Amino acid sequence: MKKIQASVSLLSTVVLVSIFALSACSSTDNTPTSSALASANTKASPSAAIKEPTKAIEVTIMTWESPSMNDKIMASMKKFEAANPGITVKLIPAPLSDYGLKINQMIAANQGPDIFMTGNDMVIANGAEGRLYDWSAKAAGDKEFMDSFYNGVLDAWKQDGGKLYGLPGLLNTYGYFYNKKLFKDAGLTEPKAGWTYDEMFADALKLTSKKGGVQQYGLYATVDPFKLSLYSVSAGGAPFADGIVKPTKVEISPQFIEGLEKYKVAIANGSMIPPTFDQTNVMSNFKAGTVAMTQQGQWIADDLIRTAPNLDWGFVPGPVVSSQTEIYDAVGWSSPSNIKNPDAIWKVLKYMDSTMYAEVLPQNPVAPAAQKDAAKAYFDFLTSSNHADVANGVNHILQSKNVQPVRFLTTWAGKANPFIDAAWNNILTGKAPVSSLNDMVDKITKVIK
Repeated sequence: MKKIQASVSLLSTVVLVSIFALSACSSTDNTPTSSALASANTKASPSAAIKEPTKAIEVTIMTWESPSMNDKIMASMKKFEAANPGITVKLIPAPLSDYGLKINQMIAANQGPDIFMTGNDMVIANGAEGRLYDWSAKAAGDKEFMDSFYNGVLDAWKQDGGKLYGLPGLLNTYGYFYNKKLFKDAGLTEPKAGWTYDEMFADALKLTSKKGGVQQYGLYATVDPFKLSLYSVSAGGAPFADGIVKPTKVEISPQFIEGLEKYKVAIANGSMIPPTFDQTNVMSNFKAGTVAMTQQGQWIADDLIRTAPNLDWGFVPGPVVSSQTEIYDAVGWSSPSNIKNPDAIWKVLKYMDSTMYAEVLPQNPVAPAAQKDAAKAYFDFLTSSNHADVANGVNHILQSKNVQPVRFLTTWAGKANPFIDAAWNNILTGKAPVSSLNDMVDKITKVIK
């Protein structure tokens, strides 16, 4: 799994399969003759009564993962079936493209899988439309399991006064990958958790060069209002958006402006890439040893471990002003509102979020699980691969008591984002005054209202 919208490979063409969840039952022939025989046999000898075998409940699942990942998931589900006789799990092939659109079409046609992979945005949109099953009653009766998730990750899966429209599965966090040799050559100390923004910008400036006429930036990263919100909150200011699921306002605090000015300086002096910089080749250049520091999602570590074994690199969480605050988002699992076997499906959901991920992540270590015990397998793999810094860094991010939105997750996001796009880059590069933020906020506020 990479970033939520574009992190995972989709499977082959969708197969629309009608879902018939079969509840456990026993049946008898309704003809008078067989009823009489059954009654007579029962009276004569209870053990002689003929019972139909209990039919297994089939729970169907759909993911957008790669065939290799799906194979590992289903191998683990075989163990679930062995431990839960009477429940079978079937994987439904995912659509090749337009996953969200086609899932919605399947749900509308009552042909949706019992469990399907989803992101924060999809959960909020489908939950608002009443398309998803509310798991809050099951969750209330399973407090120990629900308390095993990292702080804040369940918030984006709850709506309408606490209705729980699914469970988060894997988390995406964001930090800084850096080249240890280039830091050493520049006479810099390697960054550690708790480093400051001022330290980051100072390091970026020292790591910047124009050797041979080729511009090498010290920091390959982008900043948007949500990332800049981390500076504001860490400095004691207001967040850009005041909520994850249903923000009621956006705000530009003095601390937000303070952080913005620092990013503007870094872009102007060439120590940080401009906002329009094409980052297509950044990771290939990082592997080649020419990029000193880049902000990326934690999934990059898996690729570096596999494909750049000789590169001396490290990972560090994002900087702070004073207090820690983070952004991270999740992919997870939801169910259509009309499922027939919630007890069995809940068992499968819990297994997938815990035991299944604990078994699969060491083989595909792209992200930590949202459930802490399952995440341990991910961290253990990174540590055993001599990258405890990634394990410690990601775990540090997930321990944050303060979590901010990574983006607008609401159904009106498509109307609000163009106002950011129209103003933000010009403000960062000095082509528009900082006061233009006020107009941007006013337009977004009208969308929210």
